[in-house]
Amino acid sequence: MKKSLIEILTKFSLVIFSFLLLYYAFQGIRTTVWESDSLAYHIPISELILNGQVINPGKLNYSPPVDKERLYQPGSSEIILSVLSFFKIPLNLFDVFGIVFLFAVMYVLGKSYNLYTNLSLLFASSIATLHTVMRWALSQTIDVWLASFFGLSLVLLRKPQKSYRYFLILGIALGMLFGSKYTGPAYFAFLLIIFGKKLLSHLNLRRLIMFLVPFSLLGLSWYIRNYILTGDPFFPQTVLFFKGIEYHVLDNAVWKMFLYFKNGPIIWLNSFISEYTVWSLSPLLIPAIILWKDKETNKLLILSLLCFVVYLFLPSGPSASLITSVFRYTYPVMFPLILSVFLYVKKTKREEVLSIICLTNMLIIPELSYHPKILIVLIPLALFIFECSKIKSFNKFIKKAQPH
Repeated sequence: MKKSLIEILTKFSLVIFSFLLLYYAFQGIRTTVWESDSLAYHIPISELILNGQVINPGKLNYSPPVDKERLYQPGSSEIILSVLSFFKIPLNLFDVFGIVFLFAVMYVLGKSYNLYTNLSLLFASSIATLHTVMRWALSQTIDVWLASFFGLSLVLLRKPQKSYRYFLILGIALGMLFGSKYTGPAYFAFLLIIFGKKLLSHLNLRRLIMFLVPFSLLGLSWYIRNYILTGDPFFPQTVLFFKGIEYHVLDNAVWKMFLYFKNGPIIWLNSFISEYTVWSLSPLLIPAIILWKDKETNKLLILSLLCFVVYLFLPSGPSASLITSVFRYTYPVMFPLILSVFLYVKKTKREEVLSIICLTNMLIIPELSYHPKILIVLIPLALFIFECSKIKSFNKFIKKAQPH
């Protein structure tokens, strides 16, 4: 009974995910580029890659003019965007493809932690249909791709192999993570520190070279270019003792929003609930997960915490809309945490309850509603109906109510 219920709910979740994909794919084909960061530097970087002009972007002239300093940002994920441009594929499908890739990676990640197939599919569809993911489906921001390579790197590092093919793929995954954004090196370091111990016993010179070639081309090369041209590998951003250039948006880091922005914590919490709906309650389960004392799950919590520290120093505010917008920076924070919830619930054998919560949460589609938080009441209602369905007297009442 339990397995069949979860299987049915999982199939419904895949239907919802497929519906959203088709909806955004249709919109992506018939709409034009609109997102400000995409127009400012993501698309121009992809054009530089396509034209073979990434060596010195600051000396080139653009029409219309763009902020040349931002073109020094690492552009590994923009390589994918340049492929779409080359084949004349609508650019608004960039993150639609990214969400498909994210779903596949999250499914494999769930399986790697021994979640059975239906639960892994439910985990993947729960992540891929989050509002904070779907809201960027028609943009060219790279956060969904970065999160996908983050998850893929985690999968690979947990179960290292001795084959050259494995080290080649690992180099590609970590290279894409390292070279997609300036937060990439921090995530790279966290993953290696927490999950890279087993990798050391598999290393030799040839395998190291097989790893370093794609990692250097896709990841390190952006930072080497910047250092040669500007003396600052993280140009134009300010990272550690590299000062970069002044960006006013960086004056409003997330931690400052909590302390100095009027009603900042309330606005942040309101945005958190809007973006993650029921998963915004995940942090409440952290004490129970810690008390479980499972080594692998605790590693996920540590990874989530470290990524949250990075998030605190990323730009936010000063407007409520910008605070909400940059919740896309929390993917590496929330995805390991949500996975740990799935693992804990599996251990407590309450997968059917989790399945109902997941499916109902997917029905809270903000794109089709102006008040998504109000729809959260659907979740306790669904759980109430589920619990009632297990009561014999309730079943008898339902049968009597049916027409003969």
